[in-house]
Amino acid sequence: MIAKIIPIKSVRKSNFSALVQYLTNPQGKSERISQVTVANCFTEDLLAAVIEIQNTQEMNTRARSDKTCHLVLSFPQGERLSLESLNAIEARFCDALGFKDHQRVSVIHDDTDYLHVHIAINKIHPKRLTIHNPYYDYKIVARVCEQIEQEYGLTIVNHETVKDQASRIAQDIEARTGVESLLGWIKREVLGEIKQADDWQALHGILKGHGLELKERGNGFIIVADNGVAVKASSVDRSLSKGNLTRRLGAFKQSQHTEQSPHSDTRQYQPKPLQTRIDTSKLYARYQEEQKNLSQQRSAQWTRLRHTRDQLIERAKREAALKRGIIKNIQAGRLAKKALYATAHQQFKTSMQVIKNDYREAYQSSKTRHSRMGWLDWLTFEAKNGNAEALGVLRSRRTGQFKGNQVSAKQSDNDPSANSHLKEGLVESITKIGTVAYQAGSTTIRDDGKRLIVLPETSADALRDILIVAMKKYGNHLAITGTEQFRLNIAKAAVQNHMHLTFDDPNLEQYRQQLMKQSKVSTILSEHHKRSVSSIRRSL
Repeated sequence: MIAKIIPIKSVRKSNFSALVQYLTNPQGKSERISQVTVANCFTEDLLAAVIEIQNTQEMNTRARSDKTCHLVLSFPQGERLSLESLNAIEARFCDALGFKDHQRVSVIHDDTDYLHVHIAINKIHPKRLTIHNPYYDYKIVARVCEQIEQEYGLTIVNHETVKDQASRIAQDIEARTGVESLLGWIKREVLGEIKQADDWQALHGILKGHGLELKERGNGFIIVADNGVAVKASSVDRSLSKGNLTRRLGAFKQSQHTEQSPHSDTRQYQPKPLQTRIDTSKLYARYQEEQKNLSQQRSAQWTRLRHTRDQLIERAKREAALKRGIIKNIQAGRLAKKALYATAHQQFKTSMQVIKNDYREAYQSSKTRHSRMGWLDWLTFEAKNGNAEALGVLRSRRTGQFKGNQVSAKQSDNDPSANSHLKEGLVESITKIGTVAYQAGSTTIRDDGKRLIVLPETSADALRDILIVAMKKYGNHLAITGTEQFRLNIAKAAVQNHMHLTFDDPNLEQYRQQLMKQSKVSTILSEHHKRSVSSIRRSL
Protein backbone atom coordinates (compact mmCIF):
# COMPACT_ATOMS: atom_id res chain seq x y z
CA MET A 1 0.00 0.00 0.00
CA ILE A 2 0.97 3.63 -0.38
CA ALA A 3 0.28 6.44 2.10
CA LYS A 4 0.77 10.10 1.22
CA ILE A 5 0.18 13.41 2.93
CA ILE A 6 -1.04 15.73 0.18
CA PRO A 7 0.58 19.19 0.52
CA ILE A 8 -1.94 22.05 0.59
CA LYS A 9 -0.34 25.15 -0.89
CA SER A 10 -3.04 27.80 -0.57
CA VAL A 11 -5.48 29.07 2.03
CA ARG A 12 -8.41 28.32 -0.27
CA LYS A 13 -7.41 24.67 -0.64
CA SER A 14 -6.89 24.49 3.11
CA ASN A 15 -10.58 25.15 3.64
CA PHE A 16 -11.77 22.04 5.52
CA SER A 17 -15.33 22.36 4.26
CA ALA A 18 -14.21 22.59 0.61
CA LEU A 19 -12.00 19.52 1.02
CA VAL A 20 -14.80 17.42 2.55
CA GLN A 21 -17.23 18.64 -0.10
CA TYR A 22 -14.86 17.43 -2.81
CA LEU A 23 -14.27 14.08 -1.10
CA THR A 24 -17.99 13.37 -0.64
CA ASN A 25 -19.06 14.50 -4.12
CA PRO A 26 -20.34 11.42 -6.03
CA GLN A 27 -19.32 13.08 -9.35
CA GLY A 28 -22.21 11.40 -11.15
CA LYS A 29 -21.04 7.89 -10.18
CA SER A 30 -23.34 5.42 -8.45
CA GLU A 31 -20.65 3.71 -6.35
CA ARG A 32 -17.85 6.25 -5.83
CA ILE A 33 -18.19 6.44 -2.04
CA SER A 34 -18.27 3.28 0.08
CA GLN A 35 -18.26 4.90 3.52
CA VAL A 36 -18.02 8.27 5.26
CA THR A 37 -17.01 8.35 8.94
CA VAL A 38 -16.55 11.16 11.46
CA ALA A 39 -14.19 10.84 14.45
CA ASN A 40 -13.68 12.83 17.68
CA CYS A 41 -16.62 15.19 17.08
CA PHE A 42 -19.71 15.67 19.22
CA THR A 43 -21.88 14.38 16.37
CA GLU A 44 -21.66 11.87 13.55
CA ASP A 45 -23.67 14.12 11.22
CA LEU A 46 -21.29 15.23 8.48
CA LEU A 47 -22.54 18.81 8.05
CA ALA A 48 -22.57 19.49 11.80
CA ALA A 49 -19.13 17.91 12.20
CA VAL A 50 -17.62 20.11 9.46
CA ILE A 51 -19.03 23.25 11.14
CA GLU A 52 -17.62 22.08 14.49
CA ILE A 53 -14.16 21.46 12.96
CA GLN A 54 -14.11 24.86 11.24
CA ASN A 55 -15.06 26.56 14.52
CA THR A 56 -12.21 24.72 16.25
CA GLN A 57 -9.74 25.89 13.60
CA GLU A 58 -10.93 29.50 13.90
CA MET A 59 -10.32 29.44 17.67
CA ASN A 60 -6.58 29.13 16.97
CA THR A 61 -5.53 32.59 15.79
CA ARG A 62 -1.77 32.17 16.17
CA ALA A 63 -1.01 29.38 13.68
CA ARG A 64 0.10 30.63 10.27
CA SER A 65 0.70 27.24 8.64
CA ASP A 66 -1.95 25.00 7.10
CA LYS A 67 -4.48 23.77 9.67
CA THR A 68 -5.70 20.79 7.64
CA CYS A 69 -3.89 17.52 6.93
CA HIS A 70 -5.02 15.52 3.89
CA LEU A 71 -3.83 11.90 4.17
CA VAL A 72 -4.48 9.37 1.39
CA LEU A 73 -4.13 5.59 1.80
CA SER A 74 -4.04 3.68 -1.50
CA PHE A 75 -4.04 -0.08 -2.08
CA PRO A 76 -2.75 -2.00 -5.13
CA GLN A 77 -5.16 -3.08 -7.85
CA GLY A 78 -7.47 -5.89 -6.79
CA GLU A 79 -6.69 -5.69 -3.06
CA ARG A 80 -10.00 -5.03 -1.33
CA LEU A 81 -10.26 -5.06 2.45
CA SER A 82 -13.39 -5.10 4.58
CA LEU A 83 -14.72 -1.83 5.97
CA GLU A 84 -13.78 -3.01 9.47
CA SER A 85 -10.14 -3.54 8.42
CA LEU A 86 -10.01 -0.21 6.60
CA ASN A 87 -11.33 1.61 9.67
CA ALA A 88 -8.69 -0.08 11.84
CA ILE A 89 -5.90 0.87 9.41
CA GLU A 90 -7.16 4.48 9.21
CA ALA A 91 -7.13 4.80 13.02
CA ARG A 92 -3.65 3.31 13.19
CA PHE A 93 -2.16 5.85 10.78
CA CYS A 94 -3.79 8.76 12.62
CA ASP A 95 -2.48 7.45 15.94
CA ALA A 96 1.07 7.04 14.56
CA LEU A 97 1.05 10.60 13.19
CA GLY A 98 -0.07 12.01 16.54
CA PHE A 99 -3.65 12.76 15.44
CA LYS A 100 -5.39 10.18 17.65
CA ASP A 101 -7.56 12.75 19.49
CA HIS A 102 -7.92 15.15 16.55
CA GLN A 103 -11.16 15.66 14.66
CA ARG A 104 -11.28 14.05 11.23
CA VAL A 105 -13.50 12.92 8.38
CA SER A 106 -12.62 9.75 6.47
CA VAL A 107 -14.03 8.84 3.06
CA ILE A 108 -13.51 5.50 1.30
CA HIS A 109 -13.47 5.77 -2.52
CA ASP A 110 -14.06 2.63 -4.56
CA ASP A 111 -14.60 4.10 -8.03
CA THR A 112 -11.11 3.44 -9.41
CA ASP A 113 -8.91 0.38 -9.89
CA TYR A 114 -7.18 1.19 -6.63
CA LEU A 115 -9.18 1.25 -3.41
CA HIS A 116 -8.19 4.40 -1.50
CA VAL A 117 -9.11 6.20 1.69
CA HIS A 118 -9.06 10.00 2.05
CA ILE A 119 -8.63 11.32 5.59
CA ALA A 120 -9.22 15.03 6.24
CA ILE A 121 -7.68 15.79 9.65
CA ASN A 122 -7.94 18.95 11.73
CA LYS A 123 -4.41 19.76 12.90
CA ILE A 124 -5.82 21.91 15.72
CA HIS A 125 -6.35 19.88 18.91
CA PRO A 126 -10.04 20.16 19.96
CA LYS A 127 -9.20 20.84 23.63
CA ARG A 128 -5.73 22.40 23.76
CA LEU A 129 -6.32 24.39 20.52
CA THR A 130 -2.65 23.91 19.59
CA ILE A 131 -1.51 22.94 16.10
CA HIS A 132 0.28 19.65 15.53
CA ASN A 133 2.65 19.16 12.57
CA PRO A 134 4.11 15.61 12.55
CA TYR A 135 7.90 15.52 12.58
CA TYR A 136 9.35 13.48 9.68
CA ASP A 137 5.86 12.38 8.64
CA TYR A 138 7.14 10.62 5.50
CA LYS A 139 9.20 8.23 7.64
CA ILE A 140 6.24 7.51 9.91
CA VAL A 141 3.84 6.63 7.11
CA ALA A 142 6.49 4.47 5.38
CA ARG A 143 7.07 2.48 8.58
CA VAL A 144 3.34 1.98 9.22
CA CYS A 145 2.80 0.94 5.59
CA GLU A 146 5.40 -1.79 5.95
CA GLN A 147 3.75 -3.05 9.15
CA ILE A 148 0.27 -3.05 7.58
CA GLU A 149 1.51 -4.95 4.52
CA GLN A 150 2.98 -7.66 6.73
CA GLU A 151 -0.04 -7.98 9.03
CA TYR A 152 -2.74 -7.99 6.32
CA GLY A 153 -0.78 -9.92 3.68
CA LEU A 154 -0.79 -7.06 1.19
CA THR A 155 1.53 -6.54 -1.78
CA ILE A 156 4.96 -5.38 -0.62
CA VAL A 157 5.74 -1.90 -1.97
CA ASN A 158 9.11 -0.14 -1.83
CA HIS A 159 8.50 2.79 0.52
CA GLU A 160 11.08 5.48 -0.20
CA THR A 161 11.86 7.62 2.82
CA VAL A 162 12.94 10.60 0.73
CA LYS A 163 12.19 14.07 2.04
CA ASP A 164 12.74 15.84 -1.31
CA GLN A 165 9.18 16.62 -2.36
CA ALA A 166 10.26 17.69 -5.87
CA SER A 167 11.73 14.25 -6.48
CA ARG A 168 8.67 12.43 -5.20
CA ILE A 169 6.30 14.61 -7.20
CA ALA A 170 8.32 14.20 -10.40
CA GLN A 171 8.35 10.43 -9.97
CA ASP A 172 4.56 10.44 -9.75
CA ILE A 173 4.11 12.43 -12.97
CA GLU A 174 4.65 9.50 -15.34
CA ALA A 175 2.24 7.24 -13.47
CA ARG A 176 -0.38 9.97 -13.26
CA THR A 177 -0.13 11.33 -16.81
CA GLY A 178 1.18 8.39 -18.82
CA VAL A 179 3.71 10.72 -20.49
CA GLU A 180 7.47 10.45 -20.10
CA SER A 181 8.79 13.13 -17.75
CA LEU A 182 12.05 15.01 -18.16
CA LEU A 183 13.31 13.59 -14.86
CA GLY A 184 12.56 10.01 -15.93
CA TRP A 185 14.06 10.55 -19.38
CA ILE A 186 17.33 11.93 -17.96
CA LYS A 187 17.56 9.00 -15.54
CA ARG A 188 17.11 6.49 -18.35
CA GLU A 189 19.01 8.16 -21.21
CA VAL A 190 21.66 10.52 -19.85
CA LEU A 191 22.50 9.80 -16.19
CA GLY A 192 25.03 7.07 -16.95
CA GLU A 193 27.03 9.37 -19.27
CA ILE A 194 26.80 12.28 -16.84
CA LYS A 195 28.39 10.22 -14.07
CA GLN A 196 31.37 9.42 -16.32
CA ALA A 197 32.22 13.12 -16.99
CA ASP A 198 35.57 14.05 -15.45
CA ASP A 199 35.40 17.86 -15.82
CA TRP A 200 32.83 20.62 -16.28
CA GLN A 201 33.25 20.99 -20.04
CA ALA A 202 32.79 17.24 -20.56
CA LEU A 203 29.62 17.42 -18.48
CA HIS A 204 28.32 20.40 -20.46
CA GLY A 205 29.16 18.61 -23.72
CA ILE A 206 27.20 15.51 -22.71
CA LEU A 207 24.18 17.60 -21.72
CA LYS A 208 24.43 19.66 -24.93
CA GLY A 209 24.41 16.48 -26.97
CA HIS A 210 21.04 15.62 -25.48
CA GLY A 211 19.54 19.08 -25.85
CA LEU A 212 20.06 19.90 -22.17
CA GLU A 213 21.80 22.67 -20.24
CA LEU A 214 22.99 22.93 -16.65
CA LYS A 215 22.27 26.24 -14.95
CA GLU A 216 22.78 27.70 -11.49
CA ARG A 217 19.53 28.45 -9.71
CA GLY A 218 19.49 29.63 -6.10
CA ASN A 219 21.84 27.44 -4.08
CA GLY A 220 21.80 24.56 -6.56
CA PHE A 221 21.63 23.46 -10.19
CA ILE A 222 18.78 22.88 -12.59
CA ILE A 223 18.79 21.00 -15.91
CA VAL A 224 16.82 22.71 -18.68
CA ALA A 225 15.68 21.04 -21.90
CA ASP A 226 15.47 22.85 -25.25
CA ASN A 227 11.67 23.04 -24.97
CA GLY A 228 11.96 25.01 -21.71
CA VAL A 229 11.08 22.20 -19.30
CA ALA A 230 13.38 22.18 -16.27
CA VAL A 231 14.10 19.84 -13.37
CA LYS A 232 16.21 20.20 -10.25
CA ALA A 233 19.51 18.39 -10.82
CA SER A 234 19.59 16.78 -7.38
CA SER A 235 16.09 15.33 -8.03
CA VAL A 236 17.55 13.31 -10.90
CA ASP A 237 20.30 11.89 -8.70
CA ARG A 238 21.95 12.98 -5.48
CA SER A 239 25.33 12.84 -7.22
CA LEU A 240 24.18 15.85 -9.30
CA SER A 241 23.63 18.14 -6.33
CA LYS A 242 25.79 21.26 -6.32
CA GLY A 243 27.82 20.09 -3.35
CA ASN A 244 28.57 16.67 -4.82
CA LEU A 245 29.38 18.03 -8.30
CA THR A 246 31.72 20.77 -7.03
CA ARG A 247 33.51 18.26 -4.80
CA ARG A 248 34.03 15.95 -7.81
CA LEU A 249 34.71 18.51 -10.59
CA GLY A 250 35.87 21.61 -8.72
CA ALA A 251 34.35 25.10 -8.79
CA PHE A 252 31.51 25.47 -11.28
CA LYS A 253 32.46 26.65 -14.78
CA GLN A 254 30.08 27.90 -17.44
CA SER A 255 29.71 25.95 -20.67
CA GLN A 256 32.08 26.89 -23.50
CA HIS A 257 30.14 24.88 -26.10
CA THR A 258 28.55 27.21 -28.64
CA GLU A 259 27.54 24.73 -31.37
CA GLN A 260 24.88 22.09 -31.17
CA SER A 261 26.03 18.50 -30.99
CA PRO A 262 25.21 16.37 -34.04
CA HIS A 263 23.18 14.06 -31.76
CA SER A 264 20.90 16.82 -30.50
CA ASP A 265 18.34 16.34 -33.27
CA THR A 266 17.78 12.69 -32.44
CA ARG A 267 18.31 12.50 -28.67
CA GLN A 268 16.41 15.48 -27.34
CA TYR A 269 13.71 15.21 -24.73
CA GLN A 270 10.22 15.39 -26.16
CA PRO A 271 7.15 14.53 -24.08
CA LYS A 272 5.66 11.30 -25.43
CA PRO A 273 3.60 8.40 -24.07
CA LEU A 274 5.44 5.81 -22.04
CA GLN A 275 6.23 2.58 -23.87
CA THR A 276 3.34 0.09 -23.97
CA ARG A 277 2.51 -3.02 -25.98
CA ILE A 278 0.57 -0.85 -28.46
CA ASP A 279 1.89 1.71 -30.93
CA THR A 280 0.44 5.05 -29.76
CA SER A 281 2.17 7.32 -32.29
CA LYS A 282 -0.94 8.01 -34.41
CA LEU A 283 -3.22 8.50 -31.42
CA TYR A 284 -0.72 10.80 -29.72
CA ALA A 285 -0.29 12.86 -32.90
CA ARG A 286 -4.06 13.25 -33.08
CA TYR A 287 -4.15 14.19 -29.39
CA GLN A 288 -1.49 16.87 -29.88
CA GLU A 289 -3.27 18.26 -32.93
CA GLU A 290 -6.59 18.47 -31.06
CA GLN A 291 -4.96 20.17 -28.08
CA LYS A 292 -3.22 22.64 -30.40
CA ASN A 293 -6.52 23.47 -32.14
CA LEU A 294 -8.23 23.75 -28.76
CA SER A 295 -5.58 26.20 -27.57
CA GLN A 296 -5.96 28.29 -30.71
CA GLN A 297 -9.76 28.34 -30.37
CA ARG A 298 -9.44 29.34 -26.72
CA SER A 299 -7.03 32.16 -27.52
CA ALA A 300 -9.23 33.42 -30.36
CA GLN A 301 -12.33 33.38 -28.19
CA TRP A 302 -10.56 35.16 -25.34
CA THR A 303 -9.39 37.82 -27.81
CA ARG A 304 -12.99 38.32 -28.97
CA LEU A 305 -14.24 38.50 -25.39
CA ARG A 306 -11.63 41.13 -24.46
CA HIS A 307 -12.44 43.12 -27.62
CA THR A 308 -16.17 43.05 -26.79
CA ARG A 309 -15.46 44.05 -23.19
CA ASP A 310 -13.26 46.96 -24.25
CA GLN A 311 -15.89 48.16 -26.73
CA LEU A 312 -18.59 48.09 -24.06
CA ILE A 313 -16.33 49.94 -21.62
CA GLU A 314 -15.56 52.63 -24.21
CA ARG A 315 -19.27 53.03 -24.98
CA ALA A 316 -20.06 53.32 -21.26
CA LYS A 317 -17.37 56.01 -20.91
CA ARG A 318 -18.73 57.95 -23.88
CA GLU A 319 -22.25 57.78 -22.49
CA ALA A 320 -21.01 58.95 -19.08
CA ALA A 321 -19.10 61.85 -20.68
CA LEU A 322 -22.19 62.80 -22.69
CA LYS A 323 -24.31 62.82 -19.55
CA ARG A 324 -21.78 65.03 -17.76
CA GLY A 325 -21.78 67.45 -20.71
CA ILE A 326 -25.58 67.68 -20.67
CA ILE A 327 -25.59 68.25 -16.90
CA LYS A 328 -22.95 70.97 -17.28
CA ASN A 329 -25.02 72.92 -19.78
CA ILE A 330 -28.43 72.68 -18.12
CA GLN A 331 -29.81 75.58 -16.10
CA ALA A 332 -29.90 74.33 -12.53
CA GLY A 333 -28.59 75.14 -9.12
CA ARG A 334 -25.27 73.97 -7.75
CA LEU A 335 -26.81 71.33 -5.44
CA ALA A 336 -29.08 70.01 -8.20
CA LYS A 337 -26.14 69.57 -10.58
CA LYS A 338 -24.16 67.85 -7.84
CA ALA A 339 -26.98 65.36 -7.35
CA LEU A 340 -27.21 64.75 -11.13
CA TYR A 341 -23.45 64.21 -11.39
CA ALA A 342 -23.62 61.69 -8.54
CA THR A 343 -26.47 59.83 -10.24
CA ALA A 344 -24.62 59.69 -13.57
CA HIS A 345 -21.45 58.46 -11.84
CA GLN A 346 -23.39 55.73 -10.02
CA GLN A 347 -24.96 54.60 -13.30
CA PHE A 348 -21.50 54.48 -14.88
CA LYS A 349 -20.13 52.37 -12.00
CA THR A 350 -23.09 49.99 -12.26
CA SER A 351 -22.58 49.63 -16.02
CA MET A 352 -18.87 48.93 -15.55
CA GLN A 353 -19.60 46.30 -12.91
CA VAL A 354 -22.13 44.55 -15.17
CA ILE A 355 -19.66 44.56 -18.10
CA LYS A 356 -16.85 43.12 -15.97
CA ASN A 357 -19.09 40.45 -14.41
CA ASP A 358 -20.38 39.38 -17.84
CA TYR A 359 -16.81 39.19 -19.14
CA ARG A 360 -15.67 37.17 -16.13
CA GLU A 361 -18.52 34.67 -16.52
CA ALA A 362 -17.95 34.31 -20.27
CA TYR A 363 -14.21 33.87 -19.67
CA GLN A 364 -14.75 31.11 -17.09
CA SER A 365 -17.29 29.39 -19.35
CA SER A 366 -14.82 29.47 -22.25
CA LYS A 367 -12.03 28.22 -20.02
CA THR A 368 -14.16 25.25 -18.94
CA ARG A 369 -15.23 24.37 -22.50
CA HIS A 370 -11.71 24.67 -23.92
CA SER A 371 -9.66 23.35 -21.00
CA ARG A 372 -6.58 21.37 -21.94
CA MET A 373 -6.79 17.61 -21.39
CA GLY A 374 -3.94 15.40 -20.29
CA TRP A 375 -3.00 12.39 -22.41
CA LEU A 376 -4.72 9.83 -20.17
CA ASP A 377 -7.76 12.08 -19.67
CA TRP A 378 -8.07 12.39 -23.45
CA LEU A 379 -7.81 8.61 -23.85
CA THR A 380 -10.57 8.02 -21.30
CA PHE A 381 -12.72 10.65 -23.01
CA GLU A 382 -12.19 8.97 -26.39
CA ALA A 383 -12.81 5.50 -24.94
CA LYS A 384 -16.06 6.64 -23.35
CA ASN A 385 -17.14 7.89 -26.77
CA GLY A 386 -16.58 4.44 -28.26
CA ASN A 387 -12.94 4.59 -29.42
CA ALA A 388 -11.82 0.98 -28.99
CA GLU A 389 -8.19 1.83 -29.85
CA ALA A 390 -8.00 4.37 -27.00
CA LEU A 391 -9.48 1.81 -24.63
CA GLY A 392 -6.86 -0.71 -25.75
CA VAL A 393 -4.05 1.77 -25.01
CA LEU A 394 -5.42 2.34 -21.51
CA ARG A 395 -5.64 -1.39 -20.86
CA SER A 396 -2.09 -1.93 -22.13
CA ARG A 397 -0.88 0.20 -19.18
CA ARG A 398 -2.05 -2.41 -16.69
CA THR A 399 0.80 -4.12 -14.85
CA GLY A 400 0.87 -6.95 -12.36
CA GLN A 401 -1.63 -9.70 -11.69
CA PHE A 402 -5.16 -8.96 -10.51
CA LYS A 403 -5.82 -10.45 -7.07
CA GLY A 404 -9.43 -9.53 -6.30
CA ASN A 405 -12.75 -11.30 -6.77
CA GLN A 406 -13.50 -11.82 -10.45
CA VAL A 407 -15.74 -13.57 -12.94
CA SER A 408 -14.20 -14.46 -16.31
CA ALA A 409 -13.89 -17.20 -18.93
CA LYS A 410 -11.04 -18.90 -20.76
CA GLN A 411 -11.59 -17.10 -24.05
CA SER A 412 -9.44 -14.93 -26.30
CA ASP A 413 -9.18 -11.23 -25.57
CA ASN A 414 -10.76 -10.47 -28.95
CA ASP A 415 -14.28 -11.02 -27.68
CA PRO A 416 -16.71 -9.38 -30.16
CA SER A 417 -19.00 -8.36 -27.32
CA ALA A 418 -16.19 -6.94 -25.16
CA ASN A 419 -16.98 -3.33 -25.99
CA SER A 420 -20.72 -3.61 -26.58
CA HIS A 421 -21.42 -1.38 -23.59
CA LEU A 422 -19.42 1.40 -25.28
CA LYS A 423 -21.60 1.21 -28.38
CA GLU A 424 -24.77 1.15 -26.29
CA GLY A 425 -23.73 4.28 -24.39
CA LEU A 426 -24.07 2.62 -20.97
CA VAL A 427 -20.66 3.67 -19.65
CA GLU A 428 -20.60 5.48 -16.31
CA SER A 429 -16.83 5.96 -16.12
CA ILE A 430 -13.52 4.60 -17.41
CA THR A 431 -10.36 4.46 -15.31
CA LYS A 432 -6.87 5.27 -16.58
CA ILE A 433 -6.02 1.57 -16.97
CA GLY A 434 -9.18 0.84 -18.93
CA THR A 435 -11.61 -0.55 -16.37
CA VAL A 436 -15.11 0.31 -17.58
CA ALA A 437 -17.91 0.88 -15.06
CA TYR A 438 -21.51 0.66 -16.25
CA GLN A 439 -24.90 0.05 -14.67
CA ALA A 440 -26.53 -3.38 -14.89
CA GLY A 441 -29.66 -3.98 -12.86
CA SER A 442 -29.06 -3.20 -9.21
CA THR A 443 -25.28 -2.94 -9.39
CA THR A 444 -22.36 -1.31 -11.19
CA ILE A 445 -20.32 -3.64 -13.38
CA ARG A 446 -16.53 -3.16 -13.44
CA ASP A 447 -15.10 -4.68 -16.62
CA ASP A 448 -11.38 -4.52 -17.43
CA GLY A 449 -11.65 -6.43 -20.71
CA LYS A 450 -10.55 -9.78 -19.31
CA ARG A 451 -12.81 -10.12 -16.29
CA LEU A 452 -15.71 -8.66 -14.33
CA ILE A 453 -14.40 -7.30 -11.04
CA VAL A 454 -16.55 -7.95 -7.97
CA LEU A 455 -16.18 -5.89 -4.79
CA PRO A 456 -16.30 -7.39 -1.26
CA GLU A 457 -19.63 -7.41 0.56
CA THR A 458 -21.58 -7.49 -2.72
CA SER A 459 -25.25 -8.33 -2.19
CA ALA A 460 -26.95 -11.46 -3.55
CA ASP A 461 -29.00 -9.38 -6.00
CA ALA A 462 -25.83 -7.72 -7.30
CA LEU A 463 -24.16 -11.14 -7.76
CA ARG A 464 -27.19 -12.25 -9.79
CA ASP A 465 -26.88 -9.22 -12.07
CA ILE A 466 -23.13 -9.78 -12.44
CA LEU A 467 -23.71 -13.40 -13.47
CA ILE A 468 -26.31 -12.33 -16.04
CA VAL A 469 -23.81 -9.95 -17.62
CA ALA A 470 -21.03 -12.57 -17.45
CA MET A 471 -23.20 -15.14 -19.26
CA LYS A 472 -23.98 -12.64 -22.03
CA LYS A 473 -20.30 -11.74 -22.33
CA TYR A 474 -18.54 -15.08 -21.81
CA GLY A 475 -21.17 -17.79 -22.28
CA ASN A 476 -22.36 -20.44 -19.81
CA HIS A 477 -18.96 -21.75 -18.70
CA LEU A 478 -17.41 -19.31 -16.20
CA ALA A 479 -14.17 -19.09 -14.25
CA ILE A 480 -14.57 -17.76 -10.69
CA THR A 481 -11.52 -16.46 -8.80
CA GLY A 482 -11.34 -14.82 -5.39
CA THR A 483 -11.94 -15.54 -1.73
CA GLU A 484 -13.60 -18.81 -0.73
CA GLN A 485 -16.62 -16.96 0.63
CA PHE A 486 -17.07 -15.10 -2.64
CA ARG A 487 -16.89 -18.33 -4.66
CA LEU A 488 -19.50 -19.99 -2.47
CA ASN A 489 -21.79 -16.94 -2.70
CA ILE A 490 -21.52 -16.97 -6.50
CA ALA A 491 -22.53 -20.64 -6.61
CA LYS A 492 -25.49 -19.96 -4.31
CA ALA A 493 -26.61 -17.01 -6.44
CA ALA A 494 -26.48 -19.19 -9.58
CA VAL A 495 -28.59 -21.91 -7.99
CA GLN A 496 -31.10 -19.58 -6.31
CA ASN A 497 -31.76 -17.83 -9.63
CA HIS A 498 -31.93 -21.11 -11.63
CA MET A 499 -29.12 -20.12 -14.00
CA HIS A 500 -28.00 -22.68 -16.57
CA LEU A 501 -24.24 -22.40 -16.24
CA THR A 502 -21.16 -24.35 -15.18
CA PHE A 503 -17.96 -23.39 -13.42
CA ASP A 504 -14.41 -24.01 -14.62
CA ASP A 505 -13.23 -25.11 -11.16
CA PRO A 506 -14.24 -28.77 -10.57
CA ASN A 507 -14.65 -28.30 -6.79
CA LEU A 508 -16.86 -25.24 -7.22
CA GLU A 509 -18.88 -26.99 -9.92
CA GLN A 510 -19.37 -29.98 -7.61
CA TYR A 511 -20.57 -27.63 -4.88
CA ARG A 512 -23.02 -26.00 -7.32
CA GLN A 513 -24.40 -29.40 -8.33
CA GLN A 514 -24.87 -30.34 -4.67
CA LEU A 515 -26.80 -27.14 -4.13
CA MET A 516 -28.88 -27.92 -7.23
CA LYS A 517 -29.78 -31.37 -5.84
CA GLN A 518 -30.69 -29.87 -2.47
CA SER A 519 -32.81 -27.25 -4.21
CA LYS A 520 -34.63 -29.91 -6.26
CA VAL A 521 -35.30 -32.00 -3.13
CA SER A 522 -36.62 -28.92 -1.33
CA THR A 523 -38.84 -28.11 -4.31
CA ILE A 524 -40.24 -31.69 -4.43
CA LEU A 525 -40.94 -31.72 -0.69
CA SER A 526 -42.57 -28.29 -0.95
CA GLU A 527 -44.79 -29.44 -3.83
CA HIS A 528 -45.71 -32.65 -1.95
CA HIS A 529 -46.60 -30.60 1.11
CA LYS A 530 -48.79 -28.27 -0.96
CA ARG A 531 -50.64 -31.25 -2.53
CA SER A 532 -51.19 -32.82 0.88
CA VAL A 533 -52.61 -29.63 2.33
CA SER A 534 -54.83 -29.18 -0.74
CA SER A 535 -56.13 -32.78 -0.44
CA ILE A 536 -56.94 -32.33 3.23
CA ARG A 537 -58.85 -29.13 2.50
CA ARG A 538 -60.91 -30.83 -0.22
CA SER A 539 -61.80 -33.73 2.09
CA LEU A 540 -63.04 -31.27 4.68
